[in-house]
Amino acid sequence: MLRLSIATGALVLFLAAPVLATDFTLQKAHTQAEFVVTHLALSKVHGQIPLATGTATIGPDGLPTAINATFDLTTFGTGNTFRDNDLRDHYFEVAKYPTITFVMRSVKGKPPSFTMVGDLTIHGVTKTVSIATTLDAKLVSKGKQNFAYSGTTTFDRRDFGITFGPLLDGNLIAGDQVTVNFETDAEEN
Repeated sequence: MLRLSIATGALVLFLAAPVLATDFTLQKAHTQAEFVVTHLALSKVHGQIPLATGTATIGPDGLPTAINATFDLTTFGTGNTFRDNDLRDHYFEVAKYPTITFVMRSVKGKPPSFTMVGDLTIHGVTKTVSIATTLDAKLVSKGKQNFAYSGTTTFDRRDFGITFGPLLDGNLIAGDQVTVNFETDAEEN
């Protein structure tokens, strides 16, 4: 009887123990941030910023407990060389601030839709942002768990010290409100 009680107690403890989160790498080939900003109060300009490095810790339900991502501004593109050079030199000042980073601090909600709250650093300035995030898919490939996410956030670029903004016919060449959309595939280490 004592053996049965010990075995039952051990089983209860095992089943009640939390499942540990696992470390993942954000896949460069499947991760990017896209910024969208209004141009001359008329149209929208889209630019892609590739991932430099990224790591995540993710629970079995797909909820991240940590994310650290760095994006490379030296290789971003909008599809227009003149505009890209102007953005690099005058807005982002890439020679001085070559990267954008995001470090998740907390998460609210549960998959499939949740909010990541973290520190976004652009132009040498760090601000807390909330990113509305969706777990888009999960699968096991080549014996490794993979999670795919997408998300979006909007902020005022002036909050990050990006204040360059000439006018053309009374309109800002680049609007102050910036939307950043991201997509990523995280693969188990």
